[in-house]
Amino acid sequence: MKKETEERFQKRLLIDINRLCELDNKLYHDKDKFERIFEYYNRYRTVIHNRIEQGCEEKKELIRMDRHKVAAAFFCAILRANPIGKKPDADKFFERTINIQLALIFSAKYVIDLFNISDPNNSELEKKIFSRMFKFPKCKNSKSKNYLTNFIMLIEDIQKNSLDIDSDKFQPNLLFVISHLFFLLDAYSYQENYCLTIESASASQQ
Repeated sequence: MKKETEERFQKRLLIDINRLCELDNKLYHDKDKFERIFEYYNRYRTVIHNRIEQGCEEKKELIRMDRHKVAAAFFCAILRANPIGKKPDADKFFERTINIQLALIFSAKYVIDLFNISDPNNSELEKKIFSRMFKFPKCKNSKSKNYLTNFIMLIEDIQKNSLDIDSDKFQPNLLFVISHLFFLLDAYSYQENYCLTIESASASQQ
């Protein structure tokens, strides 16, 4: 990752961390752990890259990770680093899962969005679509109707060892599952914002 890109990502992460910590006085920014996020990102990125290389006929230097795999690597890196610290009595759902929330917010709403917005091949319609806020699905048939809550509960169940790159129970293939989840979220958000953009254009012409 280029130095200027890393600095840009660090600034955005700090904004998200500070915003979340301001919501609860039992949460705090753990600066030492924050510094390790990009170290972990590079390790997860290497795992993904090596897996792609094993099943790809392209030359190693030509292999590129798409935005969903970059998002997956950052997601897992944030989970592993745990840059938001919690006081001993922080046991509410919001407090307990705060680093999962941070990982999801940063990976989906910033990393994927940044790739989408920055694509020089975007048409004028796509520029309008990507200028809208990232959309998450709505849950109709689960106890919680909030998609983010359901996503966080799912990750909370598997993250302890399966996504921990330093655990002997680490499952590298799960990185591609996370990447595919981000692909599906990206596709959903695009379709929702496409419809909103078309509806808005039609309304303005009436």
